[in-house]
Amino acid sequence: MPITERPASWRFEIDVPELGDEEARTGASWELPLRADGDAASEILYDGQLFGFSSSLRVEAGARWSDGDLRVDIGLKVGVISQCSRCLEPAGIEIREDFMYLYSLRKNAKGQRLPEEEEDYRTVRIPCLKSRLDISDQVFESLILSLPSRVLCSPDCLGICPSCGRLLKSGSCDCSAEKIDPRLEGLNLIRIDEDSE
Repeated sequence: MPITERPASWRFEIDVPELGDEEARTGASWELPLRADGDAASEILYDGQLFGFSSSLRVEAGARWSDGDLRVDIGLKVGVISQCSRCLEPAGIEIREDFMYLYSLRKNAKGQRLPEEEEDYRTVRIPCLKSRLDISDQVFESLILSLPSRVLCSPDCLGICPSCGRLLKSGSCDCSAEKIDPRLEGLNLIRIDEDSE
């Protein structure tokens, strides 16, 4: 069964650098084999499209303090397979994306512009910080945001013939290029005599 939300077995935790030390850095990396065993699944359903995994999910994360907030950079690398939007043949895609999250203990003061209004990162409000930070939800969110809304097997894919369903990359078909709406076919029988007034 394809997954639509983060499986409980997907756990990603990173050590929190020493509080207040702007130079301190921590990092972690994981490789998650995406196979149909236990809670992990080999397919993910997103936006009505099914994505199969052709490789393990590789995650790298780094944490550091930035203006009183904890900045976590997340890098993803994974291979996925989905149907081409034009020809419906399987198409493989390699995803390599980087995301940045700010984990903040601060509350929103009325009228104050918060960093979350910036476009290059997301702010996650947290009630407290411990020695380890669970970034599992943000890793899953990053994976979902990395999936394309439209998949093409190649940029110049010709698709399929809407009449006979033949793959046009394997050659053209004998179908007429000019299709007439059956509701309007009766209009072809009308003849207009241009000489009469």
